[in-house]
Amino acid sequence: MIYFAFRTIEKLGTPIQSKVCQPEVRHIAFLKVHKAASTTVQNMLFRFGTERNLTFVMPSDDTIFPNVISLLETVTSNNIRSKPLSSTHFDILCLHVLYNRTAFEHILPNDTVYIGTLRDPFEYFISMMLFFPIMFERLNISGPNAITDFLEDPDIHDPDIAKYSAYTFTKNRMAIDYGFPLELLVNSRSRRNDIQRYIEQLDKEFALIIIVEHFDESIILLKRILKWSTKDVIYIRKNANTNKANKKINIGDKDRTRYRQLSGVDYILYRHFYLKLWRQIEMELLFHEEVLYFKTVRKEVEDFCQNLNQNSTVLTFSSSRWSEQIEISRDTCDSLVISEFDFVAKIKEKQYPRSKETVNSD
Repeated sequence: MIYFAFRTIEKLGTPIQSKVCQPEVRHIAFLKVHKAASTTVQNMLFRFGTERNLTFVMPSDDTIFPNVISLLETVTSNNIRSKPLSSTHFDILCLHVLYNRTAFEHILPNDTVYIGTLRDPFEYFISMMLFFPIMFERLNISGPNAITDFLEDPDIHDPDIAKYSAYTFTKNRMAIDYGFPLELLVNSRSRRNDIQRYIEQLDKEFALIIIVEHFDESIILLKRILKWSTKDVIYIRKNANTNKANKKINIGDKDRTRYRQLSGVDYILYRHFYLKLWRQIEMELLFHEEVLYFKTVRKEVEDFCQNLNQNSTVLTFSSSRWSEQIEISRDTCDSLVISEFDFVAKIKEKQYPRSKETVNSD
């Protein structure tokens, strides 16, 4: 027997726009930044693309990590797989790689929409450290005061800071991911005007930079920009830091001040797009009403998927001002909770069956 759970969410506000269908955006470049809710957003893109048989940019077979194109360079013909024979072009790029507009445009359609994420730089740094415990060993720090010890003399603990290569994950890492020329980062204090010009160029190139501290607001903007459905952007948070509660570290105000001095470009970048996010929100109609609706639906979906039993088959939300009817099945839950590694493997197997050849990506 099949059981259906129906939910009717209060129809908040009035419609944003008429019911005239607008084509959903299917060509997307997502700059995946470590520990900035990027795996959560990536899952949305994986679900959306696989449901529509779209083609993803995948890393070459000789990469160290199957879910990473490169941590040190942008896309090249050497670090990505060629297009499948069945595809005329790539549709979506959403794996880790450094941003370079020219390189991205070489492999993606002209109408590609560019999306990224950013996070409060200090919170980003702490999250990176806790999520990748090997960082403590690499930086030769330990104990509850490890963060303070590092920030008191970062050049000693991280040699990559001094030579300023793309290998560093402790200083201005988000700026590195966004393709900042390294010479700007080396001489950041004397190159403020050049840094600001580069940020303004990013502002023109990216339709949206998701701000982790206002994630649901960012996701509703994403939904509207891409003309997607509510179901397309429902999520269950990925890679939340489970180590944080288990690893006790002391963090003081001086640590935050020191990190701001160390990673000043990341702070300039973050502040610019934080303010831009709220300017974008201010231009939207009935925005906060839709965010409230989304939060309610998302929480119910998360509860449903995390408490599945043999009698829990379909969760259905009636149509509302913000969405057509939504049905959440066991398969939907599976696609929401699947790991990044497993989703990448699934996509690779679909795009590149071992018996078939591929054509060049050029």
